[in-house]
Amino acid sequence: LPFNLLHSYARLWNLSLDRAMSPWFLPIDRIERFLSILCVAYFFVLFSHKIFREKVGADSGRRLRLLFWGSLIGLTPFGGMVIYTLLTGEDVSETFPQWLSFGIVLVLAIFPLSLAYAMVVQRAMDIRLIVRQGTRYAFARYTLFGIRALLGVLFSWRLTIFFADPESHRRPVDVVLIFVLLVLFFGFRMVLSGRLQQEIDRRFFREAYSTEQVLSELSEQAHNFTETGPLLSTITQRISDTLHIERMAVFLRGSGDVFRLQTATGVDLTSPVLLPAHSATVNTLSREKRPAAMRIDDSSHWLLEASDTERAALSEFQTELLVPLPGRGRLIGVMALGPKRSEEPYSRMDRRLLESVASQTGLALENAELLQSLAHEAAQRERVTRDIEIAREVQERLFPQSYPEFEGVDVAGYCRPAQEIGGDYYDVMEVKRASDDGPPQPRLLGLAIGDVSGKGISAALLMASLRASLRGLTLVGSSDLGELMGHVNKLVYDGSTANRYATFFYAEYDPATRRLCYANGGHNPPVILRGDQVLELEVTGMVVGITEDAAYEQRDIYLEPGDILLLFTDGISEAMDGDDEEWGERRMVAATQQERARGALTAEGLLRALYRRADEFVNGAPQHDDMTLVVMRVN
Repeated sequence: LPFNLLHSYARLWNLSLDRAMSPWFLPIDRIERFLSILCVAYFFVLFSHKIFREKVGADSGRRLRLLFWGSLIGLTPFGGMVIYTLLTGEDVSETFPQWLSFGIVLVLAIFPLSLAYAMVVQRAMDIRLIVRQGTRYAFARYTLFGIRALLGVLFSWRLTIFFADPESHRRPVDVVLIFVLLVLFFGFRMVLSGRLQQEIDRRFFREAYSTEQVLSELSEQAHNFTETGPLLSTITQRISDTLHIERMAVFLRGSGDVFRLQTATGVDLTSPVLLPAHSATVNTLSREKRPAAMRIDDSSHWLLEASDTERAALSEFQTELLVPLPGRGRLIGVMALGPKRSEEPYSRMDRRLLESVASQTGLALENAELLQSLAHEAAQRERVTRDIEIAREVQERLFPQSYPEFEGVDVAGYCRPAQEIGGDYYDVMEVKRASDDGPPQPRLLGLAIGDVSGKGISAALLMASLRASLRGLTLVGSSDLGELMGHVNKLVYDGSTANRYATFFYAEYDPATRRLCYANGGHNPPVILRGDQVLELEVTGMVVGITEDAAYEQRDIYLEPGDILLLFTDGISEAMDGDDEEWGERRMVAATQQERARGALTAEGLLRALYRRADEFVNGAPQHDDMTLVVMRVN
């Protein structure tokens, strides 16, 4: 363009520069034509891509085909003529007859006519809207230019007057006024004018100015929110400011498969607004997964299938566009957008922006819902953990805190649960039954051990019930341990479910006579170590709690000085190492004899040694069952 202007100027005034530029005119003209052909070809490439690659609706496809064929018919003859002259270097007037050149130029007019037809008749764009928006933009733009020009003129005028007056007539107020005008001019030009220009561009040409900025900011902000309320408030405010929408609403999926109004702007509602999950709106958005326009006057539109309640709910916000908020596997919400203040329809750029923001918002809403669920579960887990800790402390108090003292007897016991709360039970207590008639009852040492089926709270409750039953029966019950065991069985049976039971062993030892009376309800037979001899206290009845009328038998045995009685649960005898090999009763008995030979003379020392030996065998393997052991040594 500069070369052509300069060359035309030189030729008009017959300057010598014309002769210097003439040899360059034809090469530059050829380059210009070549670049023009490239631009036209690129136009057709983009047009073809838009038609054959992108998914467009029926209306958009009809407009595109019209423009494509209008462009092809209108530009092809003229383009062929230009290419021919470019390749041959001949002049158009010499190569083509005048009638042909004139016809090619007439055919060229098809291109702008088809463009105008697609815009006006096919309504690809609203001409009235373009004129109105363009007029407003020009007025706002040139208003800023006028303000800058006015400030510049005022400053120049005052400056001219200031220097035109003699020095004797110059006043300080004139200097201040010139300085103020200078500050206003440069302040408006450098700071305020730029910001106002940005706001005007944002208002009139949002797509060209802030689409990517708004999208990136909203996407980033959506990930930072962990609460639904602030997230929706920010999203709706930014969309309203960007697209200039006065009425908006967001519906979120709630309980009972109903979408409830979560937030709304631009309208005051006196009653709740709901969208059923099976409504036409929700079904359409779930199926198409993209924004849907509200066109009630269209006979083929999906909104004709909507109920009156659904239409009334959407009409509250003068809805023109519905945007789905997708989750990972289902529709999580619906955004209803009212008309723009400019009255222009939602463009394809608007829909892309809204679809991207809605996708991020849907994921953020799901994340917020998940975080709330996790927080609720964490609070529940914390409460359960606190309750379990309290239950563990209560259960520990149920075990003997101290042992009764009997001459010639040393006893110790310990339970190590596999979890926070165990199902094993042991007891060491003094038994002295009341006697109304006859001689006073002897003072006895009661020994009990049990293993409740299952684990956790339910096993701990049954263990507490078993302990309470035993403690009560030893005070007022029969001295026959078989009969006592039968009463314990009935109490456990009546107080537990059918799948709850316990193995239970109970014995009473009389230090004066060294007589040990016992009843074994399906428990691991305790063992008595007498020198190298091992005696087992066999089962005398079934486990407690299975049937209501179970029979048990009492048996007696006399102990001798130096005897060691071991009461244990299968958790310690069946402790397994990493290869799932059990420690076993044989190893436990052998370890007891070895520790006794090494000088473990107290029951407490022997108890600690056996736990240590069991831990050495399992070698860090996880403990799968409660480990309970009671050791009694006869001195």
